[in-house]
Order: sequence, then structure tokens, then C-alpha cells
Amino acid sequence: MSDAPRDTQTPPPDSRSWLERRVNLTEIASLLTVFGLLPAELDTRKPLREALGEALSQPMSYYERWPRLLGLLAFVLFLLLGATGILLAFYYQPTADAAYPSVVAIARDVSFGSLVHQVHAWASILFLFLLAFRVIRFFSIGLYGRGREIIWMVGVLAFVVATFTDLTGRLLPWDARGYWTTIRAREVIDALPLIGPIVTFLVGGKGLDSLILTRFYVLHIGGFPFVLLILFYLHFASIRRVGVPLPLDAAQKPRVGRALRIAGIDMILLVLLMLGVLLTFAIIVPIPFDVQADPFATPPNAHAPWYLLAPHAVLEAVPGLLPRFVRGLLLDGLLAGFLFLPFLDRSPGTGARNRAFLAAGLALLVIWVLLTWQGWFLEVSR
Repeated sequence: MSDAPRDTQTPPPDSRSWLERRVNLTEIASLLTVFGLLPAELDTRKPLREALGEALSQPMSYYERWPRLLGLLAFVLFLLLGATGILLAFYYQPTADAAYPSVVAIARDVSFGSLVHQVHAWASILFLFLLAFRVIRFFSIGLYGRGREIIWMVGVLAFVVATFTDLTGRLLPWDARGYWTTIRAREVIDALPLIGPIVTFLVGGKGLDSLILTRFYVLHIGGFPFVLLILFYLHFASIRRVGVPLPLDAAQKPRVGRALRIAGIDMILLVLLMLGVLLTFAIIVPIPFDVQADPFATPPNAHAPWYLLAPHAVLEAVPGLLPRFVRGLLLDGLLAGFLFLPFLDRSPGTGARNRAFLAAGLALLVIWVLLTWQGWFLEVSR
């Protein structure tokens, strides 16, 4: 019988290997592809390291131009808003008597509470502008037809839902600025024959009291974010199905793809730059707190949010040749026409008809900016 020693010891499995045999980690990681955080599909039949290695080596030609990252940046901001919102929700109390003192306590007494609050506020502003810029960009490159109708409609709906999310958040501090901004906004929204009744049903009335504040809070932290999450999923699902067309100049050049690994590093740097900008604004240009809301004392220059100033100008400044109800119906029709634009413009992307739609869209944008200024002027001159 041989006395040679035998190596009976096997190296202990690491935690990843132990977990890999019990849970499909690749399938869990594939959730990153669902929302565009990893724009390459993972083979869920393979181990996580092998699947990631294959994905990171794939060429990603459409990452060569930064505007194509706007959707991903918007989703990162959405996640940041959710994270900071959860932190604020630990201390916020959604009642008319306790809302303002709880916000003051967050800013004054909670560690880093003021910073979290300011980052949340500035991130919401940047989130809205990113979504608005995406819609303008989609229109400018004609990304609303030829099989990409869902991308366009989801982009428009995402901006509309984001504005309602922002509006419900403005009331939560229960300060004078937020309270009267919401009052002005409700005056505009309630004048819209189709949208107004829906909003009134969701919040349970037209006034602003403690019960409606609670409903605003529920919609702000649960209802509207859930809808936005679905819209982001539909957006990236449609992008994965139909793709994003290359610009004309890029289509005429050789397509030299970059590995996803390099594109991912660029994306991380861009996200860090965005977070740095948010922190800079939160620290250097903090949004000031106002006094507690007084329903019987209107502060000077109280106005609706910037995205409702143009509708306010249409309802108030346009000569009263048409009844207010008809003017509200025209605004509803304008929003519906904008949403269903892909079914109104069936041109192939070039030609006189397409140029006419682009010219009309540019003219409408200019008119909208002028009406926004007019809406602000109406409030200042009150």
C-alpha cells in the first residue's frame, strides 16, 4: 500500500461561486439592460462573469454621440430623486399642521438634511429640462415615425407625468411659495376641460387642505413615480427593438464601434460630472425657504410653474374672442396633437411635407417661449 500523501483539500468556493449555484446572478444583472443602464443583453444561461465579459466586448457604435445618452441620464436622475426622496420621507409629515415644521427640521436639525433636500430640488429641475430637451431633440431629428411612434409618445408622456410629479412636490413643504404656486397651477389645470376633471378626481377636490396635501404626497412618492418607471421601461424596450437612427452625416461615414467597456467609462464620467453640477448648485445656489403658507395672504409675484406659464397666457392674455372653455379645449387638443404627431405626419422623413412639419414645430416652439414670457409678465404685473 502506497504511503504517498494525497491532496484531499479543495479550495473553498468564493461567495460569488457559492451564490451562483443557487441564484441566477446573470438574470438579476440583466435588469440593468431593462432600463438601459447596460445597453447590451446578457446571456442568462452563462455565469455572470462570462456573460459580462461578452457584453463588455461588444461594439457600441451608437454611444459615439452624447445626445443619445439623454434617456439614460434622465433615468439616473430619476433614481437619484427616488433615493433622496426616500431619505426625506423618513422625517416628513404630510399634514397641513406638521408639514412645514418637519421640512424646517430636515434642513436645520437632521445631519446632511439640507444638502439632501437641495439636491432633490435641483435634480427635479434638471430632470424636467432633460425630458423637455429630449422631446425637442426627437422632433428635430424626426424620431417620431417609421416604426418609432412608441419612443415619441413615451417621451411626451414622460415629460407630462414629470410635470405633475414636480407640481405635487411643490406643495409638500407647505410654504408660501409652494402653496401659491400650486394655487396658480390649479387655476390653469382646472380650466382644461379634459385634464382638469382627471386631476380633480385624483386629488379629491379643487381646494388645498390637509387631506389634499396627503393625496399630493401619495401621488408624489408612489403614483407618478410608478408611472414614470413604466414609461422608462417602455422607452428602453422600444429602443432595443427598433433602435435609434444614426444622423445623416454619421451614416455616410464608416461606422467604427467602440467597446461597451469604454462607453461605460464615458458614461460613468458623465454621471459623475452631472452629480458634481448638482452638488455645486445645492451648496452654492441653494433654493431658499419661504415662510409658512397662509391661505389668506397672497405673496407678491406668485405664479404658476414655468411649464404652465404658456397655457396661463393662452387662458388669460389671449383676447376674449373665444370662451375660456373653448381656449382650454384648444390646449387639450394641442397636447393630443403633439402626443399623436406620428399618426399625423406619415412622411418618410424627407421632402416638403416633413420640412413643413419641422418649420411648424419650430414656429410653435418660438410662440410657446413667447407665451411663457407673457405668462410670467402677467403674474409680475398683478
